[in-house]
Amino acid sequence: MPNQSFADIITDWQKLLATVVANKDDLQSLDAYRQQLEAEVTTAQDANMRQSTAKAETQQATRDLEGSLKRGHDLVDKLRFGIKARYGKRSEKLTEFGLKVFRGGGKKKKNTSGTPPPQGGSTQGTSPPPVATKPAPQGATSEPHNPS
Repeated sequence: MPNQSFADIITDWQKLLATVVANKDDLQSLDAYRQQLEAEVTTAQDANMRQSTAKAETQQATRDLEGSLKRGHDLVDKLRFGIKARYGKRSEKLTEFGLKVFRGGGKKKKNTSGTPPPQGGSTQGTSPPPVATKPAPQGATSEPHNPS
Protein backbone atom coordinates (compact mmCIF):
# COMPACT_ATOMS: atom_id res chain seq x y z
CA MET A 1 0.00 0.00 0.00
CA PRO A 2 2.13 2.90 -1.20
CA ASN A 3 0.62 6.00 0.45
CA GLN A 4 -3.01 5.46 -0.48
CA SER A 5 -5.62 7.67 1.06
CA PHE A 6 -8.21 6.18 3.37
CA ALA A 7 -10.95 6.85 0.79
CA ASP A 8 -8.97 5.06 -1.92
CA ILE A 9 -8.40 2.03 0.30
CA ILE A 10 -12.07 1.75 1.31
CA THR A 11 -13.19 2.22 -2.30
CA ASP A 12 -10.82 -0.54 -3.41
CA TRP A 13 -12.08 -2.90 -0.68
CA GLN A 14 -15.74 -2.16 -1.52
CA LYS A 15 -15.17 -2.85 -5.24
CA LEU A 16 -13.53 -6.15 -4.36
CA LEU A 17 -16.42 -7.07 -2.06
CA ALA A 18 -18.98 -6.19 -4.75
CA THR A 19 -17.16 -8.37 -7.28
CA VAL A 20 -16.90 -11.25 -4.80
CA VAL A 21 -20.66 -10.98 -4.07
CA ALA A 22 -21.40 -10.94 -7.81
CA ASN A 23 -19.42 -14.19 -8.13
CA LYS A 24 -20.49 -15.75 -4.80
CA ASP A 25 -21.44 -19.07 -6.43
CA ASP A 26 -17.87 -19.58 -7.64
CA LEU A 27 -16.28 -18.22 -4.43
CA GLN A 28 -18.31 -19.92 -1.66
CA SER A 29 -15.10 -21.15 -0.06
CA LEU A 30 -14.04 -17.51 0.48
CA ASP A 31 -17.34 -16.34 2.02
CA ALA A 32 -15.91 -16.24 5.57
CA TYR A 33 -13.16 -13.85 4.40
CA ARG A 34 -15.71 -11.70 2.55
CA GLN A 35 -17.80 -11.36 5.74
CA GLN A 36 -14.70 -10.49 7.78
CA LEU A 37 -13.66 -7.86 5.22
CA GLU A 38 -17.17 -6.34 5.28
CA ALA A 39 -16.88 -6.09 9.08
CA GLU A 40 -13.43 -4.46 8.76
CA VAL A 41 -14.75 -1.91 6.25
CA THR A 42 -17.49 -0.93 8.70
CA THR A 43 -15.04 -0.82 11.64
CA ALA A 44 -12.54 1.29 9.64
CA GLN A 45 -15.25 3.73 8.53
CA ASP A 46 -16.49 4.11 12.11
CA ALA A 47 -12.95 4.65 13.42
CA ASN A 48 -12.28 7.20 10.67
CA MET A 49 -15.47 9.05 11.60
CA ARG A 50 -14.47 9.09 15.30
CA GLN A 51 -11.01 10.29 14.33
CA SER A 52 -12.44 13.13 12.22
CA THR A 53 -14.80 14.10 15.04
CA ALA A 54 -11.98 14.02 17.58
CA LYS A 55 -9.79 16.15 15.29
CA ALA A 56 -12.56 18.72 14.89
CA GLU A 57 -13.16 18.74 18.65
CA THR A 58 -9.43 19.18 19.28
CA GLN A 59 -9.27 22.10 16.87
CA GLN A 60 -12.31 23.70 18.48
CA ALA A 61 -10.86 23.14 21.96
CA THR A 62 -7.64 24.83 20.79
CA ARG A 63 -9.56 27.86 19.51
CA ASP A 64 -11.59 27.98 22.76
CA LEU A 65 -8.40 27.80 24.85
CA GLU A 66 -6.64 30.52 22.83
CA GLY A 67 -9.69 32.79 23.12
CA SER A 68 -9.98 32.20 26.85
CA LEU A 69 -6.29 32.93 27.39
CA LYS A 70 -6.51 36.16 25.38
CA ARG A 71 -9.57 37.35 27.29
CA GLY A 72 -7.89 36.35 30.56
CA HIS A 73 -4.74 38.31 29.72
CA ASP A 74 -6.85 41.36 28.88
CA LEU A 75 -8.67 41.08 32.23
CA VAL A 76 -5.40 40.65 34.13
CA ASP A 77 -4.05 43.81 32.48
CA LYS A 78 -7.20 45.72 33.46
CA LEU A 79 -7.03 44.47 37.05
CA ARG A 80 -3.35 45.37 37.38
CA PHE A 81 -3.96 48.79 35.89
CA GLY A 82 -6.87 49.33 38.28
CA ILE A 83 -4.78 48.25 41.29
CA LYS A 84 -2.00 50.67 40.33
CA ALA A 85 -4.57 53.43 39.78
CA ARG A 86 -6.08 52.76 43.22
CA TYR A 87 -2.85 52.51 45.25
CA GLY A 88 -0.39 54.45 43.09
CA LYS A 89 2.72 53.18 41.38
CA ARG A 90 4.95 53.90 44.42
CA SER A 91 2.81 52.11 47.03
CA GLU A 92 4.34 49.12 48.78
CA LYS A 93 0.84 47.61 48.74
CA LEU A 94 1.52 46.64 45.11
CA THR A 95 3.88 43.87 46.25
CA GLU A 96 0.89 42.12 47.83
CA PHE A 97 -0.54 41.73 44.31
CA GLY A 98 2.78 40.62 42.81
CA LEU A 99 3.34 43.99 41.15
CA LYS A 100 6.56 45.98 41.11
CA VAL A 101 6.77 49.18 43.08
CA PHE A 102 8.21 52.16 41.21
CA ARG A 103 11.10 53.36 43.34
CA GLY A 104 12.61 55.98 41.07
CA GLY A 105 14.50 56.11 37.84
CA GLY A 106 17.69 54.26 37.04
CA LYS A 107 19.76 57.48 36.75
CA LYS A 108 22.13 58.21 39.58
CA LYS A 109 22.17 61.67 41.12
CA LYS A 110 25.17 63.86 40.39
CA ASN A 111 27.67 64.18 43.18
CA THR A 112 26.83 67.59 44.66
CA SER A 113 28.90 67.25 47.83
CA GLY A 114 32.12 68.23 46.05
CA THR A 115 33.96 65.08 47.11
CA PRO A 116 35.29 62.78 44.42
CA PRO A 117 33.84 59.27 44.11
CA PRO A 118 35.69 56.56 46.07
CA GLN A 119 38.73 54.98 44.36
CA GLY A 120 39.42 51.28 44.04
CA GLY A 121 37.02 48.42 44.38
CA SER A 122 34.49 48.00 41.61
CA THR A 123 35.02 49.76 38.30
CA GLN A 124 31.30 49.98 37.76
CA GLY A 125 30.17 53.52 37.09
CA THR A 126 33.70 54.92 36.64
CA SER A 127 34.98 56.63 33.53
CA PRO A 128 37.49 54.91 31.28
CA PRO A 129 41.20 55.69 31.68
CA PRO A 130 42.42 58.82 29.84
CA VAL A 131 43.43 58.36 26.22
CA ALA A 132 47.02 59.23 25.32
CA THR A 133 47.24 62.28 23.07
CA LYS A 134 49.86 63.21 20.50
CA PRO A 135 52.44 65.77 21.66
CA ALA A 136 51.93 69.27 20.29
CA PRO A 137 54.25 70.30 17.43
CA GLN A 138 57.23 72.47 18.33
CA GLY A 139 56.50 76.12 18.52
CA ALA A 140 52.90 75.53 19.43
CA THR A 141 51.61 76.86 22.70
CA SER A 142 48.60 75.92 24.68
CA GLU A 143 47.51 79.58 24.71
CA PRO A 144 45.48 80.91 21.80
CA HIS A 145 47.38 83.07 19.34
CA ASN A 146 46.59 86.76 19.89
CA PRO A 147 48.37 89.00 17.40
CA SER A 148 48.32 92.50 18.94
